[in-house]
Formats: sequence, C-alpha cells, structure tokens
Amino acid sequence: MDSRPLLADAPRPVREAVAGLLGGRVTREEPATAGFTPSIASLVTGGDGRRLFVKAAPGGEGPAVPLAGAAGDLGPRLIAARTVGDWSIEAFEVVGGDTVAHWTGDDLDHLRRVVERMRDRMDPSPIGCTTPYAEAFVPLMADWRVLGAAKPPPITVPVERLAELADRWLDVLAPGTALHHGDLRRDNVIREPGGRLWIVDWTHLWTAPGWMDLIRLLPDLAADGHDPELFLKSTCWHDTPADHIDVALAGLASRAWRDCHLPGPYRLRRMQQEQAHHLLTWLDSRLSRG
Repeated sequence: MDSRPLLADAPRPVREAVAGLLGGRVTREEPATAGFTPSIASLVTGGDGRRLFVKAAPGGEGPAVPLAGAAGDLGPRLIAARTVGDWSIEAFEVVGGDTVAHWTGDDLDHLRRVVERMRDRMDPSPIGCTTPYAEAFVPLMADWRVLGAAKPPPITVPVERLAELADRWLDVLAPGTALHHGDLRRDNVIREPGGRLWIVDWTHLWTAPGWMDLIRLLPDLAADGHDPELFLKSTCWHDTPADHIDVALAGLASRAWRDCHLPGPYRLRRMQQEQAHHLLTWLDSRLSRG
C-alpha cells in the first residue's frame, strides 16, 4: 500500500456516521502517511474546527472498545466506535505531534517509560477473549530449512540453528499472558513536541510474553543506529531468558526475510527488508557470542 484510501470515497452511510461524530460535515481530510494496512486512517476536521482521527474499514465490529480501555493513556482516547453495515468506524481524540519518522537519543528515556507502563498495565492481560499471538503468527512464518537454501541469510551461524530456534516458537511464546500490541514500530508511535510517546493502532486481542512487543520494536530502533542489546538491558525486561529472545528473533526474521524478497508494495517490502536485516544482524551477534 503506497497510499491510503480516503473517507471521501467510502460508502455514504459511513461518511454520514463520521459527520455525526464530528458534529457536522467533514470540511478537510488528511490521510495518514504512515502505516501499511489498506484501511482508512484520516485526520478529519469539521466546519467548527473540531478534529477527530478516524479509522474505518469493512469487516464488521472490531475490538476497539476493550482495547482502548486496556491501553488507557498509553494511546489516544477512543471517542466512539460504530458499526455501519459491514464497516467498522473508530474515532479517536487527536494527539498533538507527529508519527515517529526516526528514533533519536532523546526518545530512549521516554520509550523506557512506555515499556515499563506497558508491563505494569498489560501483564497479565486486563481483558479476556484473547488468543495467543504465537498461534496467529505461525501461518506467517517461513521454514528456515527451506528458506535458507533458497535465500541464504547474511549471517555467520548455521541456518539449521535458526530452524531449531524457530521450532520452539509455540513452546516459548504461546504461554505468555500479557496483552500484545503485535505491531510496535515507529509508524504506530506518535511523538508529542515535548517528547511523550503515544502507542496507536491497538488492533488485536492477542496475548504473548510481556517482553515480546519490545523485541518486535528493537530492530526498528536499530535501523536508526541504536544498539538493541544495550537498550534491552536498560529496560525492565533486562532479565528475559536469552534463549527465549533468540527464539522470538528467529521466528520474526523468518517471515521478514522471506517476505522482503516477494513482489509487493515498495514501501512494505523496503520496511520488511530493513526489519529482516536488523533482526538477523542482532540474532547473529547474540548467537556468535555463544
């Protein structure tokens, strides 16, 4: 996806529902430039200047209400959620700031606080009706024994070692009890002018070990020159079993390394290539140290 669909092109009942939430017709729409899902995500403004951030997509009612309640002030406040036909609509309070484009040194202390707040609030999950993230991710994983032969990764450790680690994915991750965001990257973080970070796009009713969201995020930090190992050791998850982290990295990297070689939208494949590089580089460094 290289451009977002617009609310202006959505079915009329959807546009009317948003106008009702806004208190009048939409006079301006600014689609989000970050993100990779093909759904409406727009900042909309009404005639009186009121603004809302609106997400809308076909697919029926989603879990926005319980997730927003669980996230609390980790994310923007949910104003309303509506179902119109087979469309779901979510309207959020607008947070001043911008989506993170690059992680700076000034972000790291703010990020540590977010990680600690997520641990305190999400582990164990404050809501029910969840399923293990590990199970949902299994169909997306690649078999390193096949993938490594077709597309050898740029690492020094044997591909068989990656395969052995990935084989333990469910055993290590499925028992986790924390509510899991599952897509924690810069495009799902808003930075206020004062530095505060907000986590957006809480979408899934998943559980995982509490440290898993951080492990998903760290290759994104590495892409801006930050050492993932040093940052991990500076957080509340510094004592996570090392081999559990290796299992997570091997599993995540299997998908990223496969998918970045497939045809597809340029921005998405470039992001996956970057993720694969930093996942594999970090894992190779960890395994090479023994």
